[in-house]
Amino acid sequence: MTPLDSRIFGMPALRRLLAVLALAVAVLLSSAGIASAQNWSLADPKGDVVSITEDASEPVPAPNRRAGDVWRTSVSHTATKVVIRVTMQAVPTRDWSAFAQIRTPRTSFDLVQFKFDGFRGLSFSKTNGSGAEIRCRGKSSRIDGTALVLTVPRTCLGNPASVRVGVGVVVYDQDMEIIYADDALRRGIGLDDLRLSPLIRRG
Repeated sequence: MTPLDSRIFGMPALRRLLAVLALAVAVLLSSAGIASAQNWSLADPKGDVVSITEDASEPVPAPNRRAGDVWRTSVSHTATKVVIRVTMQAVPTRDWSAFAQIRTPRTSFDLVQFKFDGFRGLSFSKTNGSGAEIRCRGKSSRIDGTALVLTVPRTCLGNPASVRVGVGVVVYDQDMEIIYADDALRRGIGLDDLRLSPLIRRG
């Protein structure tokens, strides 16, 4: 991991998630919001993307950055699956990653969608585990307009009664050596882990 990577989100959470991303590439070659019994949604401020470079001492606002700028996150927790919809001003066309942390009453999982150096993939692992890929038949990701839709079966999560979800989007500009980042559940990025949603109970 480069010093540039270590500055993203400040921090422990994204440093860990970037490590998950690196492993996935190798393998594949309390916040605001209203929760119901099944669904939860939060609007994230537009224009709150920040840029990070090796030389910068702290993240710099990039209000004109549209690609990867999340403006709404929605989670649906049904009897069979958890669906996370991340709506952006524009879907990135360059290398990028979306990190979803899904916390259950027993443990926490990382679901990482990435496009990196021509490779695309979807990685699923335990947050506090070895980082090894967990087999999860039925996990998926797709682009729907300007939204990324991530789906994971509840069986892969241990059939939890409730979940909390955090989401972050990172866009890599390797030519300019700049990383753009947005924590989907807060303005800009934070100094700690990805911010998590309230408890979202199974519908």
